Amino acid sequence: MLNGGVWLASRTPLRLASVLAWVIAWVWWLVLPIRKRVAVANFRASFPDLPPRPSLLRMMHNLVLSYFEFVQFENVAVTVEGAEGLTGVVVVAGHGGAWDATILGTAEVTPMTIFFRTPSNRWVQALLARLRDEHGVQRLETGATMADGYAALEAGRNVYFVQDQRHNKGPAIPLLGRPARTSLGAAAAVIKTGRPLYGAWQSREGIGKHTIRFERLDFEGDVIASTEAINRWYGEQLRMRPHGWLWLHDRWK
Repeated sequence: MLNGGVWLASRTPLRLASVLAWVIAWVWWLVLPIRKRVAVANFRASFPDLPPRPSLLRMMHNLVLSYFEFVQFENVAVTVEGAEGLTGVVVVAGHGGAWDATILGTAEVTPMTIFFRTPSNRWVQALLARLRDEHGVQRLETGATMADGYAALEAGRNVYFVQDQRHNKGPAIPLLGRPARTSLGAAAAVIKTGRPLYGAWQSREGIGKHTIRFERLDFEGDVIASTEAINRWYGEQLRMRPHGWLWLHDRWK
């Protein structure tokens, strides 16, 4: 069934896919509110002065459209800013915009190694693995160690830590004013290796058009202080584009 869905998504014109994504977004909001309560609670706690519906509808539209774009990446344009010549650096990134599609676009510009959780669904796992392998993304899946990341840095690859998700074993670090369990991986890697730290965040510019921007992050202090600074950077990205993040995730649990 999933293979059939991938086949259909790969052949749906992106403009039609955008219309379908809006339909699905409204169905989610009005009829099938899967994890809607979590998303609304997260959004209201983070942005009490903003109405949640407009941003969360845009979030869901982006999420659905991003799936279509991922499986037909040949029809997608990704502009990569600030990554020219980057090798052997630590990068913090997150689930902003069309995350999966911009991964592929970034890997075409600069060597990319990424820590991520292996999907539980084996078909999704196989799809992600195939497309990422085709575009030169080195995958450090569940079970990979920091030593694997350090080896990639030594080989001149940029190592990405996706730390906007809850890390149950991590300390509670403020994010948008509330404690959120956060991985210390990126800060530990920078302190251990002395490599530069960059932040990368993506945004949707239109149907099939995306930009990912890299910026140097100069943080000092121990691993906790550095992770606090990283979460402040994440907060800045969410404030700029509150509609562009995955509010469905129970980040503050």
